[in-house]
Amino acid sequence: MFIDIYLTSLPADVDRDDIEDELQEVDGFDVVGAGVGEDFVNLDVEVDDAVPRELALTTVAEILRRLGSHAGAHLRVSDTGEHIEVGDIA
Repeated sequence: MFIDIYLTSLPADVDRDDIEDELQEVDGFDVVGAGVGEDFVNLDVEVDDAVPRELALTTVAEILRRLGSHAGAHLRVSDTGEHIEVGDIA
């Protein structure tokens, strides 16, 4: 499964590399791409099939919350194509 993370704001003391580093440290997660748009930053994450979908979503949300990067963030998930607001993930 792939999870594309779209961030619309980052705290002054956090950048995209900080989030990428946190994700890379999680077993089964591999950041395979990143980019910058006009009003967002994105990270493309490949998640091993052995990682349950809900655990993958929760892990991403927890990292973003811990780093204060969750406001306005959303995920696009490849297995369903849906867009999920990070704030909607428990």
